[in-house]
Amino acid sequence: MKKINSLLILMIGIGLLLSCEKKDEEPVLNMSQTEAPAITAPAAGEAFVLEKDNADSLMATFKWNAAKYSLDELEDVTYQLQMDFADSNFKNLKDLAATQETEYTIKVGAMNANLLTMGAPTGVASDMAFRLLAFVNNETDYTNIYSGVTTLSVTPYEDVTEEKLIYLLGSGTTVGWDNAAALPMTPLGDGTYAIVEHLTPASDAYIKFISVLGFWAPQWGTDATGTWDAGPLVYRPTEDEPDPDAIPVGDTEGNYYILADTVGLTYETMLTSGELYLVGDATPAGWDNTAGIPFEQDAENLTKFSLTVSLNAEGGMKFLEVSGEWAPQWGSYDGTVSGGTLAYRPTETAEDPPEIPAPGTSGEYLIEVDLTAMKYTLTPQ
Repeated sequence: MKKINSLLILMIGIGLLLSCEKKDEEPVLNMSQTEAPAITAPAAGEAFVLEKDNADSLMATFKWNAAKYSLDELEDVTYQLQMDFADSNFKNLKDLAATQETEYTIKVGAMNANLLTMGAPTGVASDMAFRLLAFVNNETDYTNIYSGVTTLSVTPYEDVTEEKLIYLLGSGTTVGWDNAAALPMTPLGDGTYAIVEHLTPASDAYIKFISVLGFWAPQWGTDATGTWDAGPLVYRPTEDEPDPDAIPVGDTEGNYYILADTVGLTYETMLTSGELYLVGDATPAGWDNTAGIPFEQDAENLTKFSLTVSLNAEGGMKFLEVSGEWAPQWGSYDGTVSGGTLAYRPTETAEDPPEIPAPGTSGEYLIEVDLTAMKYTLTPQ
């Protein structure tokens, strides 16, 4: 009888131990139980005729039901609103937004600019497909899930307005204070401009911005609160006005991403890594950010990089500054199979720019990057 009782106690103990072990196991995300997001507005089939006079007006507010994952304690879900021509099956998609909200509002002018960079004909209705990509984190595509597709008819207008340039110069730059040789900055829209320039620190190393080559006004400097990395812009409309303070240069020599907002009157400068790595499913590296293929930096012009590599016909790519990190990175909003303007993402809190598209034909390509001009080109070899 004692043996039976002892055996019973032992069995109960083992059962309790196994039960505790099961309770201590981490819950597993089951993607088969995930509910995809669903676009609820605008309604499929709606037609939008865009007009330049209404560029600052609301075009539409995209709304959707939230994605539902099988686990409650997850990071916030991120949604990417994607657009492509309805007959392209999202092979050349454009990311319109990345947000953790369940709606996104876009203005007429912004939609029109996106359509023009995609090659949509003006004055003609194009059927555009929209979908959502939902994910919990971008370290893996395991949590990726797509919504259904909503098709809208959108007619863009012609817009050939060219934004006026501003120029960078200063004792910390490669052109010095020669106002006839100042470096043109890339317009980003809404009075914001950017450039990558190699800056050299010194006790008298400074920068400023001018709007007319060969003239000292109009110009932008800063005030006593301005530092090497950020501060207010002080505008000097004419040479009759006081000359604003120059913007100081940081203590580290290197390539700096320089951003000037002439409307909000602020500036930022960010030291880049001075390196570039190629990743993407159009490349041999895939989307493994630890396997990026390094570019070669030009020995004479330190803001230029090049790489000859075998590329796939389809897919996308990006340029990373740090191996193993997703930011800083370079993508493109107007990229084509032969080249385009680069868009910078300094940190992972900033909007993720669209991928640079694959060349359309597989083979060897020379990729050339000019960060000062913020341009890239693809040339078949």
